Amino acid sequence: MNRTLLLAAIIMSVGILAGCSKNEQPAATETSEKTEAAKAVETDDEDAAEWPRTFTDAGDNEITLEEKPERIAILHSNYLEYFFALGTPPAASAGASVGTAQQAVDTYETLEAYRDSAKVMDLGSAREINLEAVMEAQPDVIVTFLGHSGLDEIYDQLTAIAPVVLIDFSATWQDQTRACAQVVGEEELAEEIIAETESAIAEACEQLSQTDSTVALFRTNGGTAFVGRGNEAYYQDFGLTAPDGYTFDYATFSLEAVADMNPDYIIFQDYIDVSEAFVQTQEESSVWTNMTAAANDKVVYFDDSLNTFGPLAMRLTAEKLTQAIPE
Repeated sequence: MNRTLLLAAIIMSVGILAGCSKNEQPAATETSEKTEAAKAVETDDEDAAEWPRTFTDAGDNEITLEEKPERIAILHSNYLEYFFALGTPPAASAGASVGTAQQAVDTYETLEAYRDSAKVMDLGSAREINLEAVMEAQPDVIVTFLGHSGLDEIYDQLTAIAPVVLIDFSATWQDQTRACAQVVGEEELAEEIIAETESAIAEACEQLSQTDSTVALFRTNGGTAFVGRGNEAYYQDFGLTAPDGYTFDYATFSLEAVADMNPDYIIFQDYIDVSEAFVQTQEESSVWTNMTAAANDKVVYFDDSLNTFGPLAMRLTAEKLTQAIPE
């Protein structure tokens, strides 16, 4: 069956195609010691670069790749940085829950080094998996995360285009790096990336754990509330101290609640223009202007790309935190 007929069959069988990425939480970090789950799917070192290869993905699907994939399609821009870091740029990518892959390539600080050379076909928003666009990308493999909303309804149609590999989004960035490396046969490079990134995190932790300053990490909710962004492992890994009242369950806080915390530093990790506009609205209140962070000009803006919590994001976070919070 040629590609045109296959595409027509796929679209007819799917009907209305809609999906929404949800319940995405940053994974906790760990040391470079592999988890049992990672060991279970890892190929032997001596066979790591051999093709064909068969492994089990996060959805317990047996995946066979006959040769190293040259055209990779990813269905969420969260994995752009993983494949760029592994030296295997994707041929096509969907965006995030909002925005497109092209927006990510053009604006994400983590991808700045690859911006001029990146040639990524845009598959649209991750909220709606576009089968026609995926088909046009002619991928050798399709990668997304386990639990991608709407995926179950079209999984069989996607596997008719190319093998589909599911990554465990709740796993550590280390194990997600290893999982992506397994797809492209770059396990050795993955371990180098992990070691270098962990070293950068450790250096940042050594510096930041020496300060008495408290740090509250937020993103906005598009309204008038502050949304907690850092989990407990994240704070521990970077040696950060949270103010009293800050919780690690991604809770929503009012301006008054943040004032009660009164952190020394407030960091917004979101689209910078959105964060700056949000702060402008807070500046109308004396509650905001009297807070320590606001009064001492210690309100810091980090790019939304750091919310991928991937290897490039974690390394850049280490750099930016040590610049923002001096010894």
